[in-house]
Amino acid sequence: MEKSVQPVFLAFCILMTLLASGCSPASSPVVPASPQTATPPPAEPPQSNVPTEQLITEKRYTIPEAEKLAGFSVMQPAYLPAGVSLDFATFDESPSPAVVLHFKLVHEQYGDMGAFFQIRQQSEAEAPPDTTSCGEMKEGCGVLQINNMPVVYILNTGGTEGLSWYGSGFSYWLLRTAGEPNKIYKDELVKVVESMN
Repeated sequence: MEKSVQPVFLAFCILMTLLASGCSPASSPVVPASPQTATPPPAEPPQSNVPTEQLITEKRYTIPEAEKLAGFSVMQPAYLPAGVSLDFATFDESPSPAVVLHFKLVHEQYGDMGAFFQIRQQSEAEAPPDTTSCGEMKEGCGVLQINNMPVVYILNTGGTEGLSWYGSGFSYWLLRTAGEPNKIYKDELVKVVESMN
């Protein structure tokens, strides 16, 4: 008992001396952080090229409303993979009138997976290069023949897939951005394109 009182009494005496001299002990010792325990500064939010107004709301239309704004008939697929349905359409005025059809997927196992793919139809006087060839892109790209026209298929490294083609004064881009993990939907997407004649 006597041994445990001495350190407490000594600490009390030091504290009283410091207080009497006008010094006060630090509330907690300052210890430099080691690289392992240092807290990194908060990360900056990812920057987006999409204008803020577009991030907040995207005007959704029915196909007839979008056609009226665009001034042309929108080509729709007659075939959709199981669980896929049209969600809504959007309209872009520039660089030339374009309508984007947004399709969602309700999967039998995973439930509502939200946006699955979109098809963009844009008025073009002539075929853009990316709708007829792979250009310099070698990996993940191939040119298919669908309905007697070239269709460029791209499998991106992130797992998304795209098809682009041109016909009757319009360029088309189909972009799949979601779906089952690690699944390639090329065959299903080709059927979607085949049904748009």
